[in-house]
Amino acid sequence: MLFRCLCVLVLGVVIGGCASARAEFQMPPESVTNEARDLTWTRAFVYLPAALNPFATGVLGGRRDLASIGKALDQLQSGPAKYPTVVYLHGCGGFGNSGKTNAGMLAEAGFVVIAPDSFARPGRIKTCDGKRHIGIGPKGSYAKTIALRIDELERALERLREFSWVDRNNLFLFGHSQGSNAAAYFDGDVFKARVMTGTRCSRGYRAPVDEPALAVSSEGDPWFRGRPIKCLDYVGKTKIEVILLEGDAHVVARVREARDRIIGFLKGQLTP
Repeated sequence: MLFRCLCVLVLGVVIGGCASARAEFQMPPESVTNEARDLTWTRAFVYLPAALNPFATGVLGGRRDLASIGKALDQLQSGPAKYPTVVYLHGCGGFGNSGKTNAGMLAEAGFVVIAPDSFARPGRIKTCDGKRHIGIGPKGSYAKTIALRIDELERALERLREFSWVDRNNLFLFGHSQGSNAAAYFDGDVFKARVMTGTRCSRGYRAPVDEPALAVSSEGDPWFRGRPIKCLDYVGKTKIEVILLEGDAHVVARVREARDRIIGFLKGQLTP
């Protein structure tokens, strides 16, 4: 009887171990197809400076498949000029108001902004609760979401090669919140510089050591909850500069000091 109980116990441990292995989080299969990847580009947001708006209504922003955005992009494609361009990675809740603030700030400063829409992926899970400022979702989902975000970034870079108006000598990366952690973790050597806002570099920092970078956050950011700012670990070892502002703003572009530092940094990297 004792032998039988031990056998059952051992078998239970083995089965339990297998179940744990099987329980490792996997993205919904419909989220990771090539079609889903393409949708993040098809449904991307585009912001254009007022000077590039054919309707003369100021900064022009909206999804890439809108007729007005399409007309503006066709106009750019038909001309010989090239324009400094920013690839923008939105936060964990989607493009939303923070995206409008950040992309609008960049377009007002003269940059064309392309922002892949991660939530265009069918079945895309959320990894945060914006009202409570906490992460949600199964264990392991955040790391795999960052991998998705980098995949979206790489898709955008592939498609940007089709645009003759993109100034490849002045191509920048900007990530906010979750998008900032993807921007920090991206190790490609294709950008003139990168900016991360509302970030801790939670997944680490893998930019080329000689690429200028700026990380701007608030000391009282409610998402940080006293957790360490990992971006600081790379100061002096890379060309990253870390700015911690007073206050608790998460979307630091709403703070005048942050806006001035971000735009000053980007314009300081421009090659004539």
